[in-house]
Parts: sequence; structure tokens; C-alpha cells
Amino acid sequence: MNVFISKPLGYCHGVVRAIELVKKIAFEHPKRQVYVLGRIVHNQDVINELDELGIITLESNHLSKEQLIENLPSDAILIFTAHGHPRQFEEIAKRKNLTIYDATCPMVLSTHHLIKRELKNNHQIIYIGKHFHPEAEAALSLNKNVFLIEEFSDLETLNITDESPYIINQTTLSYLELNLLHEKLKKVFPKARFANEICNATRLRQEGVFTLPSYLKLVYVVGDQKSSNTNSLVKVAKSYLKEAKVLRILNVKEINPTHLKGLKDVGVISSASTPLEVVQEVINFLNLQ
Repeated sequence: MNVFISKPLGYCHGVVRAIELVKKIAFEHPKRQVYVLGRIVHNQDVINELDELGIITLESNHLSKEQLIENLPSDAILIFTAHGHPRQFEEIAKRKNLTIYDATCPMVLSTHHLIKRELKNNHQIIYIGKHFHPEAEAALSLNKNVFLIEEFSDLETLNITDESPYIINQTTLSYLELNLLHEKLKKVFPKARFANEICNATRLRQEGVFTLPSYLKLVYVVGDQKSSNTNSLVKVAKSYLKEAKVLRILNVKEINPTHLKGLKDVGVISSASTPLEVVQEVINFLNLQ
């Protein structure tokens, strides 16, 4: 089996920073319980690793994140994830006298800085992102004049009165889709100002897809189904590799050997939140076929 690998592989800087911070805090406070509000990054293998270290990931299908914070004991350590968080979460945690740490990615914080700057200048913000994604929720919490759109049709429900709105985006989107949406928005808001905030790690991984042979019939995107940057890679791969079956897998355990029968070539793409060793296991398995 010829294995064609899209690079770069492994974690981006923001993911490395977040995971190392969580482990460091747990190591420094062995007698205190460490909680992470939501998934520190969107990858189940990472969550399983933290769980083995005794670090609790706070998730619930029944309770809101505000309620999860309210239910924590006062001596708890609470860590906010790499995606950012709504400001009210921090206010609740401080009121409960929790010890809090922030693992928000610097790129996300940079986006928040740009949004705040434009709000101070009395501009409305059109934020392009995924509904219910924590990064988008964090941006929306900054001010009522930050409006979320995922698709162009979302504009119909919004009251944008600014002739020159500031248009900015979630850092993990598909740059192909973002460019198309920008073109449509320019026709509606000819005086709008645009900031392309897709982070470098996301962009490089998407561009890496175009280094794969266009004749491939099967490509694996290694990443979690809840990961926005993984799902963006899937979209880019499907757009470029017209003849390929593009399959997202979490790890090597999700490879179905029947998909490999009769194939000589296969491609591998990795998201920015997938551990390097997980990707390497996939590559090693395919090399042995």
C-alpha cells in the first residue's frame, strides 16, 4: 500500500499549550480535583488520556455549562478550554471562589481583541461560525452587537444596520467555504471590512490536502467528529479529491479493512487536534497492508 500523507501532522501550538496547561495544573495540585469545562480540545483520545490522569471533563446532556459550574465544590480547580468561553462563565466561577485557569488559544484571543476594538468604534460585528460551537459562543458573549451567521441565509433573521460592519470568523473553518461566503457578503455590504481569522495551523492543513494525488480513491481524515477543524478538512478533501471516498476516523480502530481491498494507494490527513501518535498508528497500519 502506497500511503500519501498530507502535512503538517499532529497538534497545533494552541492545542499543545492547552493540554500541557491542564496536565501541569493537575501535577501541581495532586490533592485537589481538576475540572475542565467542556472538552479541552475536540478529540476523544485526548479526553480519555486526561480521564486516566483523574482530570474530569464537565459535560452533560441535561445541565447547562452554567449549572455545571454552579454544582462544583468551592475547592475545585476549573479550567476553561482552548476554544474560549462566554464571559458569564468566569463570573459564576469567581462568585463561587473557584480556582480558575484559562487555556484559550492565543489565536482565539486575538479574534476577541479585534471584535472589542470594532465594538468600541460603534460597529456591528458579523461573526461567521458554527452554531453552538464554544468558540462562536465565546465571541457572541462579548456584546449584543456580535451577530452569528453560519450560512448566507442566516442574514435574513438579523438586524444589521451598520453600513460598514466588521466581518470576522471562527478560526477553524474551511477557507474555501469562507471565501465563497465573503464574496456573497461583499454584494450585500460593499463597505464591509473583512478579517480572515482562519488560524495558520488550520489553513496549512487545508492547503496540505492539495498535495495529495488527485487520483486517490480513498482518503482518511484522522480526527474527532466534534472537531470543527476536522470537519473542515473533510469538506476540503471532498471538494478537491473528486474520485475519492473521504472517511473521517478517530483512530486506527475505526479503519474497516474491507475498504482497502483492491487498492494500492491511500491518503491520510490529520486535524490540528489529533495526537501525532494516533496518526502514526494509522500510517503504520496502512503501510503493512
